[in-house]
Amino acid sequence: MLKLPTALKAFAEALSGDGVKLYAVGGCVRDSLLGRTVHDVDLASKARPEELLERAHALGVEAKIVQRTLGTVLVTVDGVDYEHTTFRTESYGAGGAHKPDAVRFSDSLETDAFRRDFSVNALYESVSDGTILDPTGGLDDIRRRVLRTTTADPSVILRDDGLRILRLVRFAAALDFSVDPGTWEAAKANAALLKDVAWERKRQELDRILLGPRVYEALAMLKEIGALPYLLPELVPCDGMTQRKDYHRYDVLTHLFRTCEQTPDELGMRLIGLLHDAGKPEALKRDGKLYAHDVYGAEIARTMLERLRYPTALIDRVCGAIRLHMFDLRDEASDETLRRRFAGFGRERTQDLIMIREADVRGSGYKTAFVAEHWRRVYEQMQREHAPFSESELKVTGEDIMRELGIKAGERVGKIKHALLLRCAVHPEENERSALLKRMHDCL
Repeated sequence: MLKLPTALKAFAEALSGDGVKLYAVGGCVRDSLLGRTVHDVDLASKARPEELLERAHALGVEAKIVQRTLGTVLVTVDGVDYEHTTFRTESYGAGGAHKPDAVRFSDSLETDAFRRDFSVNALYESVSDGTILDPTGGLDDIRRRVLRTTTADPSVILRDDGLRILRLVRFAAALDFSVDPGTWEAAKANAALLKDVAWERKRQELDRILLGPRVYEALAMLKEIGALPYLLPELVPCDGMTQRKDYHRYDVLTHLFRTCEQTPDELGMRLIGLLHDAGKPEALKRDGKLYAHDVYGAEIARTMLERLRYPTALIDRVCGAIRLHMFDLRDEASDETLRRRFAGFGRERTQDLIMIREADVRGSGYKTAFVAEHWRRVYEQMQREHAPFSESELKVTGEDIMRELGIKAGERVGKIKHALLLRCAVHPEENERSALLKRMHDCL
C-alpha cells in the first residue's frame, strides 16, 4: 500500500462526499508493490477538469488546469504537487505520432485502464482506503515480472502511440521484467511507427534508457526490436562490423553498447560511450582503414545529437571528446606532454577523456591492466599541485600583460596567456603573479 500524506487522504475523503472517488494510478502503485522508491504520485478520477478545480478551491486546495484537452489538473495539497487526470478514452489516426486525434472523458475507471499502455501501469489504488483495482491483470503480471499491453491484441496499443515501443524497452530494463511474447512480436512488427514520433520525444525516452539500469540489455533490445533505424540510424552500419580480435571481442555496435554501460551514470558520458566509435564504418568506406574514425565520428555524432535536439553545450562536449578519444592510444606520451595537453583540453574535457578511455577498454571484452592509469595519475597529480587548466586560473590577467609589456589588446596577448598556461601546467609553482610577470618577457 502506498504511504500517502494525511492531507491528501483528507482531500480524497472530502471529494468522496461529493461522489468522486480519488485514485493513485500508474507507476506509483506499481513501484509501491515492487518495493521500489516512489517519486511522484499521479491521481485520477471521473471528475472533469473544471469540476475538480471548483471543488478543490472550495476546499481551500490550490489547483490549476495545465492541459484541458487531456483533462490534466495540477493539484497542490499541503505544499505537494499532484497531477490529476480525468478518466478518458482516446482515438488515434494512422502512424505513431504520440498525439490522440480525439479525447473523450469517461465516468468509467475500466475504460480509462484499457487506454493505458501496459497492465502493470494500469493499477488504481484508492487514496481513501488503499483498495487496489486491477481491470487489466497487472497484479498477476507483477507477480510474474512480465510486461504486457493492456489489450488482448498488443498491436492496438502500440499502433496508437509508437513511443510505447521505447517505453516497453525502458520499463523492461528498469524493472528487470521479461516481455510477454505477443507484446514483443507486436513491438517488432510496429517498430517503423517510431518514424512518426517527434525527435524530442524519442530523445526523452533515450535519456531515460541511458540513465537507467541494465543499459547494455536495453540497447540490445532496441536493436532486436528494430528501433535503431528510427532512433540512432547512423549506428546501423556498426552492426556486424568486425574488429581486430586482439583488441576487440565484439563487433562495433556491441562494443558501443558495452562501452556505454561502462561509463559513469551521467548523460554526457553515456552519449560519449555510445557514439565514440560511430565513425568506424564511414572511415572504412572512405579510407579503407580506421585511423580517422575519430574525425568522422565527431561529425556523425553532431548530426545525430542535433537531430535529437540536444542542447548545444552538451553536443559540443560529446563531439569534442569523440574527436580526441584516440589521443595517446598507445600510452606513449610523457608526463610533461600530458600536462600540457590536459591544460589545453581543460579540466572537464580531460576528465571525460580519462573516463571514456577506461570505459573503452572495459567495453572491449578483454581484461587488461591498462585502464588509463597513466593519464589518471598525471591528472590527479596536477590537481594536487593546483595546476591551472584554463587561462582564467592564471594569477595574471590580460590587462597585467598589456601593462607589463606595453602592448595593446589583440591576438598577441592571447598567445602569451596560452604560453603561460602551458608553462604552469608543467611547473604549477610558477603560477604566481611575480613569477608570471617575469616569465611573460620570455614569451615575446
